[in-house]
Amino acid sequence: MMNAKTVKLLCQQLHLPGLQSGFETQSTSASYLDMPFDDRLVALLQAQLNFQQNNRQATLKRQAKLRFPSTYLEQIEQKFYPELKMPTLRQLAKCDWIRAHQHVLLIGPTGTGKTTLACAFANEAIQQQIPVLFFRMANLLLQLVAARNENTLNKLARKIARAPLLVLDDWGNALMSSEERHLFFELIEARDQQGSLMITSQYPVTTWHETFQDATIADSVLDRIVHKSHQLTLNGESIRKQQGLSGGEHDH
Repeated sequence: MMNAKTVKLLCQQLHLPGLQSGFETQSTSASYLDMPFDDRLVALLQAQLNFQQNNRQATLKRQAKLRFPSTYLEQIEQKFYPELKMPTLRQLAKCDWIRAHQHVLLIGPTGTGKTTLACAFANEAIQQQIPVLFFRMANLLLQLVAARNENTLNKLARKIARAPLLVLDDWGNALMSSEERHLFFELIEARDQQGSLMITSQYPVTTWHETFQDATIADSVLDRIVHKSHQLTLNGESIRKQQGLSGGEHDH
């Protein structure tokens, strides 16, 4: 009993709550007590690692601010995404494209589940301890302009740069002003070869130049994105309509 109290005290002093919890849970188990010392040590260290990873995932999820934070790929119903092949989804779920600084473009009409799918992929990244940030495209542009006006642009840029995956939802819904397109160009240039984008849009990539209202900047930005992208096109009927809903997590 004294040993148990000592272990608990040492865990508290060493800030090892996962190991402490694992010890308290397993120390009275016959199967645990019958294990060789090395195996018991491994089990306790694994408990601490699991605790840290779970805490890290919870922190990353809060920071990501996903529109649909509880959406995961295993919940995706194939019938709503007839164009998507499961091998493709499984391959993208490995997140190797993020490690290679590539991008994913989700293109399709309103209601085909683009935002839901983007959040599901983002959660796959978070489960692999990859930081993510989610922005509506219009809100990101507003934040960039506001940050420049408030002299906090460097702070916002550093925050975005720390996220290997940046999700941009609803690309192309409004034309960019001169200030917006220059700030966005600077953001994309800073992330080139350093981070990945996941972009959802109602509009085909061939029309994206129009958003910039400046052919030179459009060419420069899109050249950094499109040629290193995996494009998934969703052409099905509105998921809302199929489900008979008036709203919900499949509205984009």
